[in-house]
Amino acid sequence: MKLMTAQIEPDADIALIGDTHKGAKASHDKGIAKVIRWVKAKANRYFCHLGDEQEARCIDHPYYDVNTSELATPMQLVYDVADQFGPIADSCLCWLYGNHPASLSRFGNLTEMLCERIGAPYGSTTCILTLNNPKGQQMFKMFLWHPFRMTITSNAKDHEQQQANMKASLKNKLHRKASDCLVMAAGHTHKLLVVPPAEKLIMRSDGEQLQQAYLRQGDGTAEYIEPDRRWYCNTGSFLRTYLLDADTYSEKAGYDPVEMGYCVVKIRDGVLADIERVVV
Repeated sequence: MKLMTAQIEPDADIALIGDTHKGAKASHDKGIAKVIRWVKAKANRYFCHLGDEQEARCIDHPYYDVNTSELATPMQLVYDVADQFGPIADSCLCWLYGNHPASLSRFGNLTEMLCERIGAPYGSTTCILTLNNPKGQQMFKMFLWHPFRMTITSNAKDHEQQQANMKASLKNKLHRKASDCLVMAAGHTHKLLVVPPAEKLIMRSDGEQLQQAYLRQGDGTAEYIEPDRRWYCNTGSFLRTYLLDADTYSEKAGYDPVEMGYCVVKIRDGVLADIERVVV
């Protein structure tokens, strides 16, 4: 766990990306390049990487397959990811440690080495990132996590029910991890999900009349934000399920295709205005 602080403009966009898996032939390099171009295109655009930037499978790994893996040493992949993200390294707010690089911890912390190489803030596996405006005033906090074993699934037969079940599961797995974070985001599962604050109908009185209103987003500076008033994200991935003329690990494991993409946190006038799913 790391506690980190970043000072950004009150009008800004933050891409929450992760699971880019450099070294796997199924890694969607064109999609990653599209995100990098997006960050570079305008001022006040930032990104957080939520881990698993490299596939980290050597030839002695039980899942290594010459048809789906690029033949590269762990350190060569560190250099390759550095070349890939180096052009936007100064826009990085934090970079998390995922289970794939951790599987090669006998070589050292490959993600920390990457961060040192490009000058990105290393966030460990879990990070609470406080976002301040240029005056040093807190706007809100984000809880960012790369779980090593979490799954988000649903066996419902109906698509809408599947989505509802997975969003409820994501919220349930995250909301107890921190009490004061307006945004709670996780990588690893390769699902692209956004759960906004619940728009619950609430009834209140002013002493004379009853009034109806809706529960809204919480105060980003509060010590405790009610779970229903936070945002929850599963930040997607850039790893394709299928690869022509090869059988990927995901395919052999029976995983369904997933939406490749990322989330964008939109801040306007120092307030969290929206979180958008972006499919690439």
